[in-house]
Order: sequence, then structure tokens, then C-alpha cells
Amino acid sequence: MGKNTWLIKTFLKARWKEKWKMLKGFLFGEKKYLEIPDGEPHVDMKELVRCALCPNMCKFECPSLRVTKKEMYAPSTKSRISFFMEKGYLDSSNPHTAEVPYLCTNCDGCRHWCPMGISTGDLLKDVRADLVERGHVSSTLKEFNKRVQKEKTTFNRDTFKKPGFSVNTPGADTFYYMGCVMAEKKPDAVKANIVILKKAGVLFSTHVRYRVCCGGPLFTAGFRDTAKSLAKENLDLFEKAGISTVVADCPACTDAIRTKYKELGLDHDLEVYNTTEYYANLIKEGRLVPTKPVNMIIAFHDPCIIARGFDDTESARYIFSKIPGLEVREPFLHGKETQCCGMGGVSHVHHPHESEAIGMQRYMQLKDTGADYLVSACPACEEGFSIAGTNAEMEDDRRKLVILDIGEILVSSLE
Repeated sequence: MGKNTWLIKTFLKARWKEKWKMLKGFLFGEKKYLEIPDGEPHVDMKELVRCALCPNMCKFECPSLRVTKKEMYAPSTKSRISFFMEKGYLDSSNPHTAEVPYLCTNCDGCRHWCPMGISTGDLLKDVRADLVERGHVSSTLKEFNKRVQKEKTTFNRDTFKKPGFSVNTPGADTFYYMGCVMAEKKPDAVKANIVILKKAGVLFSTHVRYRVCCGGPLFTAGFRDTAKSLAKENLDLFEKAGISTVVADCPACTDAIRTKYKELGLDHDLEVYNTTEYYANLIKEGRLVPTKPVNMIIAFHDPCIIARGFDDTESARYIFSKIPGLEVREPFLHGKETQCCGMGGVSHVHHPHESEAIGMQRYMQLKDTGADYLVSACPACEEGFSIAGTNAEMEDDRRKLVILDIGEILVSSLE
């Protein structure tokens, strides 16, 4: 209510003729703008209109706008274009128009700064679902969907055949869900997580032969049917294995299993944790005791999903505070004001150039802290920064940060 008092004041100061016009439009004209020709869309049209008419306070935060420097990729402009597509005023079969809802990393920075608390990114996810149903998406995304349908992962089945990944403890009720990106790009971090869980005495399994992609990337890209199919496979596996707790090393996987499955109509009673919050709890319970000094200076990057989506800026910092010898340096923008790594919204698949440009901006912010190591709690962020570090090195910037996952830092402090 406090965010909208300016509307009330404007209404009260208006002449009666204008007041009646506003009330008439609000009471009787709403359907004209919210109904679409072809039935019910996925997107909340009312929220889409509110975003399209917003005074644009989120503009400075939008990473896509920041790197493209094109007004059409500002959050409210993307909402306007999406609204016109949904109403049929713009042809969504035009690839230049249909790509607009995809120029978003779903970092949710817009919601953080929006005076009305609207997530343009969430709205655009639903617009993408409508585009997918109409078949108006790029061939690159269609191929991505087909690959995941075939391989059951964003890479290939060999991703999960690495030595040490398979743990199947009899009677385990906890499932360590390793994400596709973590397994493919950060195998040492996977092994660190396995060591941590064992040291804490957690009875867990990985069932790498049967687990499939969480479906999160496909949900985000608009392929809801594929996402639902993958979700069903995972939920069936959890039920057959007697799983009650899922610990995921990727925030996007955590979010998919915890919330997106339910949005797809697949209810469950699982307790779902990200490794960061799970490890913080294990330390608080005394099941993990970091004692070995870790003499490192690290810059910590808050993943958007954890900081803003899960409203958790404390778990990682609590873990760091318990590790002897560790010095943590914060970039200027941290916590809920963190900035995107560029890998969200499946951006690296459909707009790799923009994705890398966003990642480079954030990488340099973290590097400016003077730290030697860059630590995050999201494999996608870590991969984005790894690409940025390689690109920076190619540009004669010789001091390349070492990229580590929070599990790799913690395991080095355990006896």
C-alpha cells in the first residue's frame, strides 16, 4: 500500500471528470486489456500491464539492458512488447520480436528495486511458455529441448559416470542431488560435497544411474511439458528410494524441486535444501566442525536465487565465519543487491554473447576486491566466472582468479 500512495494522491487531486474516467476504465475497461484472442495465457496479464506501465525504477539494475544498451531490453519495455504479443498486436512468429522475452537472465534484480514488487523475469518465463506452445521459439532452444529430452540432462549421461559419484547407502532417506552443471564442470566440488556429507554422518544416496535433470532450465525456457516429464521421473525415483530429504548443490535445482514441481501440479512432502543452508545447519548442530586453518583471501558472490529467491544472505557467511584463517572480501554490490553472473535464464544457450558480457562485468567487480579466490554457491555462476576469467586472460589481464565452490572451501577446513 505504501508503494502506491502516489496513485491515491493523484486520484484525489484530479477533477471529477478525470476521476470518473479513471474509475470507468478501472471498473469496466479492464477486460479489454487483459483478455487475449486465443484463450488463457500462462502469463498473468494484470501483472504484465502493471509492469509495462511502471516508472522504470529497475532499469539501472537490469543486466541485459546494461550490456546491450538498448531500450527495448529494459524490463518494462520487454513487458510492453510481451503484452502486445499476447494481445496479437505484434506477430510473435517474427524471431526478432519473439526473442525479446528471452533477453532476461531471471536474476530478479527488477523485483528487488521495483516499487510494486513485480518480477519481470517471472512474467517473462510465462510469456516464454506461451511462445513455446505457439512454436515461436528459436531453433537453438528447440534443439536444447530435444537434447535434454534425449539425454535426460543438459549435457549427456556420461556426465554422471565420473569415479566417486555413485553413492548408494542402504536405508538412506537423504538424496544428494548433483546438478548437471556441477557434475559436468565442477567434479571436484561434487567430490567435496560427498566428503562433507560423509563426515557429517549423513546417510545419503546419489542414484546417478537414475536421476535426471531437475527440469529447471526447461521450465525457465518455457518448455513446461518437458520440465514436468523430468520432474515426474525424479519424484518417482525419490519415492521408490524412500527419500524424504533432498540436498541439491545447485540453487536452480533446489528451486525447481522445492517450488517449480508444485507449480507444475506435482505436489510432494520432500524437505529440499541447498547445500549452503544444509551445511550451515550441520555446523550449528555440531555435526560439522571446521578446525583446519584456510589461509585464503576470497571474494564471495551471492547467487541471485539464494540471495533474492530464497531470501538467504546469511548461510554462506555463517559458514565462512566458522572457518579459521579465512578472509572474506565483499564486492560493493552484495547480499540482496548482488549482480547477475550472466548464466541465469538459460541465457548462455540462446544469447551467449550477452551472457558472457554480463559475467565479465560481475567478474571484474569481484576481482577489484583484491582477493585471490572467487567463491560462490552456484555452479552456473562459477562456470560463468570461469569463462570470464579466461576471456580476461586473453585480454592480457594476467591475474586470473581461482574459482571455487563453497563446498571446496569448507571441506579443506575439516579434519
